[in-house]
Amino acid sequence: MFNPISYILRSNSPRGIKVIALSLLVVLVSAAPIMFYIVLGPEDGNPIGLGLLFAFGALVGHVGFVAGMLLLIWDNLLNKKNKR
Repeated sequence: MFNPISYILRSNSPRGIKVIALSLLVVLVSAAPIMFYIVLGPEDGNPIGLGLLFAFGALVGHVGFVAGMLLLIWDNLLNKKNKR
């Protein structure tokens, strides 16, 4: 069975890219329930819990994205210093 998390972690990418990919996966997983509810649920429903899940997941995903970008910048600056 295909496991996207182990596939991301075992890839040969820099660690910043791995963190960004995992963060985007967190956002997708937290947004999926509310998207399914919008498509399949009742028209007059108000899923407060699913909205909060998406809001928290988006917050965690964005923090992970920023951390991944900082890791990429940090690694590139260190590699430039080590090459000189």
